[in-house]
Amino acid sequence: MKFKRVLVSLLSAAMMLSVLAGCGGNSGSSAASGSSTGEPAQGSIVIKYSTWANEGEAAYEGMMKFKELVEAGSNGVIKVETYPSNQAGTTNEQVEQLSMNQLQMMSSGDPAIEEIEYLCLPYLFDSLDQYSEFLASDLGQQYIQQGIDERNARVLDTLPRSPRIISSNFAINSLADMKNMKIRAPEKDYYVKTFEAFGANPTPMDLGECYSAMQTGVVDGQENPIETIVSYGFQNVNKYLVMTNHMIKPAFVMINNDFFTGLSEEYQQLIIDACAESKAAAEEYMESAMEKDLQTCIDAGMTVCEPDLAEFEAATQSVRDELGVKIWGEDGYAAIKEIAGK
Repeated sequence: MKFKRVLVSLLSAAMMLSVLAGCGGNSGSSAASGSSTGEPAQGSIVIKYSTWANEGEAAYEGMMKFKELVEAGSNGVIKVETYPSNQAGTTNEQVEQLSMNQLQMMSSGDPAIEEIEYLCLPYLFDSLDQYSEFLASDLGQQYIQQGIDERNARVLDTLPRSPRIISSNFAINSLADMKNMKIRAPEKDYYVKTFEAFGANPTPMDLGECYSAMQTGVVDGQENPIETIVSYGFQNVNKYLVMTNHMIKPAFVMINNDFFTGLSEEYQQLIIDACAESKAAAEEYMESAMEKDLQTCIDAGMTVCEPDLAEFEAATQSVRDELGVKIWGEDGYAAIKEIAGK
């Protein structure tokens, strides 16, 4: 992914002046490490942390837990300012701001490193633990370093999202039921190819347009984690919830590398530990939230479909193989399949 740096930088600077007014400047390593006059003052280190997630989503709850842990663990020296719901701009704009240290942290399903993003290929990984295993591996560390070199952005950890499923205006009890289905999908090749393999007609469009598109029959359904389905109110326009679980895709927690390495070792470790603890808290939250969201959909009148996923997985084998080799090469794809147990 290549960014038009000059244009985005100008847009980012203007946006940050308006959205993040009064946030204070970036902290240098001297503030992070203390000074000859004693301990740093409260709030002398500021972390601006952005996410797409809304209140009630696991990634949002994880961000808020991180804020709590870091501010308490630093005795208030580090202040974490949070910007949910894409308040800081689009994902691409946030990544650019992170690269320039206008944002210090962000979480996103798009880590701006294709080799990490494409781990969400359909039915490749089936748990968030497999993402952690990959990131800790030599191959994962290689791609984390690539992100540092190319974007000055370090992947620290992940935050959970529930499996991606389908909400639809008609029942889907088998792969055959998806034939010629008009489904909204994000404009990424792994989404489009997945639904083409299912026999559907994927239609990329902005998620904000999806509700009215399903109301008017422009599309028959869409795919997302259940928390997003409920957040956007799709339970009020769709009749069926289809548990395809076609992708497991977490949010990746990233930090500006210059900011991170400029902190004292104590504060670096505090951030690493807070990421791990907030991830665990978010995973616990997501388990109960998924049950609540499912009940919300049922209460709204949706019928839950649970098709046999074996045929869905088999139908997407060519998608995994084609894009897996393209992104990681034969050896890299083989190593990833070993982590996936496939």
